[in-house]
Formats: sequence, C-alpha cells, structure tokens
Amino acid sequence: MVAIEVKAAGMNFRDVLKALALYPAETADARIFGDEVAGVVIAVGSGVTHVVPGDRVFGLAVFGLATVSMARAGDVRVIPDSLSFEAAATLPVVFMTSWHALKSVAQLKPGERILIHAGAGGVGMAAIQIAHHLGAEVIASAGTPSKRALLRILGVTHVIDSRRGDFADDVMQLTAGKGVDVVLNALSAEAIPMGLSCLAPFGRFIEIGKRDIYQNSRIPLWPMRQNASFHVVAMDAIFRGNEDQTRDLLETVTGLVTQGVLHPLPFRAFPACRMDAAFRLMAQGKHTGKVVVAFPEPFVARRGEPLTPAFEVKADACYLITGAFGGFGKVLAEWLVTCGAKHLMLASRSGAATPAAIEFLNLLRARGVDVQVTCADAGSPADVRRLLDEISASGHPLKGVFHLAMVIDDAPISALTRDRMLKVIEPKAYGAWLLHEGTLGMDLDCFVMFSSVSSVFGNSAQANYASANAFLDALAHQRHACGLPALVINWGALGGEGYVARNERVAEYLARQGTTPLTPSEVIVLLEGFLNAGTTQALALRVDWSKWRQSFRGSQESPLLEHIFAAGVDGVESTGTKSDWRVRIEAASADDRLDIIGQALRDVVGSVLRVKPDGLRADQPLTDLGLDSLMAVEIENSIESAMGVALPPASLMRARTINQIAALIAEHLGGASPAKATNLAPEPVSVDQVDLAALSEEQIERLLESGAAELADQPAPAILV
Repeated sequence: MVAIEVKAAGMNFRDVLKALALYPAETADARIFGDEVAGVVIAVGSGVTHVVPGDRVFGLAVFGLATVSMARAGDVRVIPDSLSFEAAATLPVVFMTSWHALKSVAQLKPGERILIHAGAGGVGMAAIQIAHHLGAEVIASAGTPSKRALLRILGVTHVIDSRRGDFADDVMQLTAGKGVDVVLNALSAEAIPMGLSCLAPFGRFIEIGKRDIYQNSRIPLWPMRQNASFHVVAMDAIFRGNEDQTRDLLETVTGLVTQGVLHPLPFRAFPACRMDAAFRLMAQGKHTGKVVVAFPEPFVARRGEPLTPAFEVKADACYLITGAFGGFGKVLAEWLVTCGAKHLMLASRSGAATPAAIEFLNLLRARGVDVQVTCADAGSPADVRRLLDEISASGHPLKGVFHLAMVIDDAPISALTRDRMLKVIEPKAYGAWLLHEGTLGMDLDCFVMFSSVSSVFGNSAQANYASANAFLDALAHQRHACGLPALVINWGALGGEGYVARNERVAEYLARQGTTPLTPSEVIVLLEGFLNAGTTQALALRVDWSKWRQSFRGSQESPLLEHIFAAGVDGVESTGTKSDWRVRIEAASADDRLDIIGQALRDVVGSVLRVKPDGLRADQPLTDLGLDSLMAVEIENSIESAMGVALPPASLMRARTINQIAALIAEHLGGASPAKATNLAPEPVSVDQVDLAALSEEQIERLLESGAAELADQPAPAILV
C-alpha cells in the first residue's frame, strides 16, 4: 500500500451519481467519493520499491476526495516531470477506460470508423486521442456549439450534434450508408437504440454509461442482427476485482504519456472549499475535459483549527499606501494612525503636491507619526524597488501594503489603444504585481488591494479599468493559494474622498443606476471586518436592486445575483405589464407609429441629457448636446425599459439623431411605413471625408452600392476611424 498526500483529485460522473443517490446503494463503494489522485507519497508498505516517500505520483486511490488517501502499490506511478498535479489527475480513469474500451474490448483497427459520443467530456477527449493513435477515423458528437467547435480544434473532422433526434441519419450520411465499426456510448435513453442503428456489420457497441444499466433498461436486438455486439465497460469492477489488469492499463497509459503520444486533458480546477460547485458543474453537464478538485494548503478547511487572529496594527511596523493622495489614501492613513501606527510610507506619482496634502501631513506629524512621502509610480519597476529599499532602510519592518493607485481613462473598447490600456493597467495591475514580487521575502500581516465592482459585473466604457481590477482579484487568490496574506475588495461607489465624490457627473450617473456611495466610516468598518475575518475577496456596494435590474438587464442571468432577484426584487418585468409608451406604440397605426416613437425618444433622451423634450430637433445630432458613451448606454437602457426594444450595442453612437434612432426602433418593432422611413433618411454623405463611426448601416450600404467604377475616378477618401 501507498499513503498519499493528495494535491489534486479528478472527478468522474460516478461521483455525481453517488451524490445524487442514483448509484446502487448495495455496492460497497456507494458512499466513497474520488477514484483518481495526484499527490506526494507519505509512506509505502513493505515490498514497494517503484515509489518512495517524497515522490510525485498519480493513479487510483480509495477516498480520493480527501487530503490523505490510500492506494494499492500497483495503482500509482511517478508523474512525468513536465506535468502539474492537476494535469496528472486528469489521466488515470479516462485514459484507462478509453484504452480498455477501444483496444481491449472493441479491438479498434487502423482505417475503421468510430462514433464517440460526448466527445468534449473526459472519456470522450481521451478516446479521441487514442482512436487517432490507433489510426481510426473519428466521428464525435457534442451537445453545444462551443463543445463542437472544441472538437474541431482537437482534430476531429466529422462533428455532429448529439442532441438532435436524427443524429443517426448524420452518421449514415457521413459514412455513405455503411455505418460505423465502433460506437463508444455515454448517452442514455433513446440515444442507445439510435446508436445501435448506426453500426455496420460486425460492429461493436461499447456502453460506458451507468444510468441505463442501473435502471435495467432494455435494448432492441434488431440492429444487432448482422453480427453486431454489445459490450458493457464497467471500470469500477475492473479496478476493484482485477489488480493485474488495472496495473497493466496504468502502465500502458503512463508509457504513452511519457512518450508524448497521449496528453493530459484540459481541466477546470476547483479549490477544495468549493467542491460543491464542482459537483454542480458536472451534474449540469456544462464542463469540457475534466473537473479537478485541488488541495492547496490555504483552501483546505480543517476542523479544530484556531480562529484566524484579529488584524492588529503594530506601532513598531511600517505601513505602505500607494495612491496615498488620490482619494481614500488619506482615510486609510488616518485609520492606521488611530489604530496605533507610528510609521507610514505614503507613495504617489506627484507626492504631497497640494496645500490640503501638506496640511494633512502636518496634522499626522503633530500626533507623533513618522510619515515619509515618496514620489513613485506604482507601475514603474525602478520606482517600486526604490520605494521598498527606502522602507528597508528605515529600520522598521514592512507589515502592511495598501494598494490604491489607479488611473481612469474611460472610452468605448473600439477607441482604446495600446497606450490607453497601459495607462490604466500599469499603475493598478502591474503595480500590484511589482509589490507582490517585491515583498515575497517579507513577513506581511496584510496585502490589501482596492478593486472595483467593474471587474465583477462589467461597466460600459471601462474595459481597461475592469481588466486591471480583474487582475487584482486573481492576484489575491494566487497569493492566498501560496499561503500569503491577501485581501481584494471590489468597491462600488465611494463617497467622501473617492473618485466618485470628486466627479459629480459620474455620481449622478451611478445614482440613476441605483448605486449610491459608501461613506468613509462605512468603508473603514467593512475593511476592518474583512481583515479580521481573513477574507480573500469581498464585494461591497450600496445599491437599489430595482434600479440596478432595470439598468443592467444582462445581469439577470448572473449566478451572483440570481438569489437576490429570486427573493422578490421589484423590477420593470416583475409586474408583467407593459409601459405606457409601448402600449401607445403598439396601438398606433402604421402611419402614426414613427411619430409616437419619436415622442417617446424625446422623453427618454431629454431626461438623460437634461433638456426639455420639446426642444429636441429631430435632425440634430445628439453629440451636439453632450452625448457621451456613458449617456448612450443609459439611453439604450431607458429605451429598452420604456419601449421594450434592446438596441444593438453602441447603436446611439452610430444613429445619432432622433430621426435615425426612431427609424432603427421602428425596424425592430416591425418596421415603419416606407414613406415615413424614406422621409427620415439622412442626406447622402460626401465621400471626400467619411467618418465611419458616424454612419448608419443604411448609409454605408448606399456608399458601397454606389459602385466601385464611379469612385475610381475620384480622389481616395480620407477614412476617419
């Protein structure tokens, strides 16, 4: 026997059946979860020589979903050096099953055809590799377009939809009516007789599914009249009752992986503390490849461990705040001093450059606090290195990092250049990474990063900012997995000293969406709570969910919010009634509909742009009234709420006038009268200078239809993108 400290465990559908109580209760392993593991050998029994304590191994084990497991000596092999624990955990069951099914049972030969069902699943992807290795022609099925696209990437020429009721017709068409020599089946119910009908004479049907077997389902014999055969492959019985065969299968798979013939499957790893999510994903059948449960030390919940000690500010330690004078840096500094901090390093690109900043420093120093101010760009490796060197030279150990540095440069994603992306990403994301690397050898008590809800829910015109914050979120979990302190907080609107408080227009925009600011005192209370609880990531915002639901209709499918919306948050759709404008539009005649739409548009646009609806001209570009990308998104949401029409993204930045937008909405609602639509069409544009962003699709089509011959004799237009 071999004792293994488990680092990663592979999950199989058999585990899901056990969790759902669909596995036969009379079997000995009905409540034993996990068959395949990867980890480090702790101890070996007498006579075991091929592995020793300390070896990285993978294979089959008993109670694999655990921190420590036991395995028969023949059921484990040393992991090839190039593989991680997670990658190795994808190998044993799926490749041993596929090799036994295709080579030992089906005796698949070069040139034969095989239909592999559930090709994007674990066994399916392993079987595709083995079938190609054996020289067979593969037809694979999958239930979703994304999974079928993945199969084509894996080199499968013929991919079919397993959820179609006529997939057997597709197989017969692909094989010119001959059928396939082997069917590897993991589907249930009617898919079995359909698969049998695909068999060629002397074909072999290999059943690896469990559900129909445990339900004692019947199979039709007529398709098997031409010497076809039906085989059940139950690997649990082989693993349990035939140790020699199990050892030989694992040895064969290990050899093929070492030679580079077979490769680990793509996988999705869940930390041990989220094992429930792993089961849920497999039960829904939404995964591709393998689902793996990982056991890094910080994610293993152990009974009897002492509670996380409360966060403590130490008087003899130094605390670093980046972005110290840009917003909440001063609030944090004040809080640290109140908690007993005596040594602060405040860093920002411009330093204490304002009278308010200098006054704040004087107040801190009057309280006996040693405050050092450094001009440093958090996104500069040289500046961060110099900053940490100055802290080391101070003689006070760095115990806490608070990373608040940020730059905002909002724009539609089409307008974001490399420089504009780096301008936002460098100080926040790259700066966090530099601080992470620079403090790896230090014994920190906290590493706090201020992130944003934009990385969780997204936000219009903030692709660069959302990306930078998403990096902070991932870095916090990376540090946690390495046993390092980390806390990232996805803040909503921050009042008092934050960016929102300094930008009235942004605050008003957020308020209309349902988001109102948190006060500085609330921010500090929340921060203390997260630090004391040992939290890795937290989201904090004050929100009116009814308004939020109206503004962000796409968020209604968010798993994070489904419980909130299910609890009865009132929204536009909750009453089941249509808005007044939508009723009036639907009741209007074809000749009057466009006018009603125009009135509704004036009402919506006027409320957002804060102008009187009657003062809006039908032919005036809304950009002349100050329309920007944030307002455009708000208008689109309001149009959807008032009229039930979801306009294409950025449509308001293309169809700029009330007339153009009205024609677009009328088209979505079933079209306007030809006469009205013609009257509202904008004048043709000149080809001397073409602003593509300002053209409607109709205008672009007219330009293209004007003919290449007509444009050939004219000077080349200047294209403004």
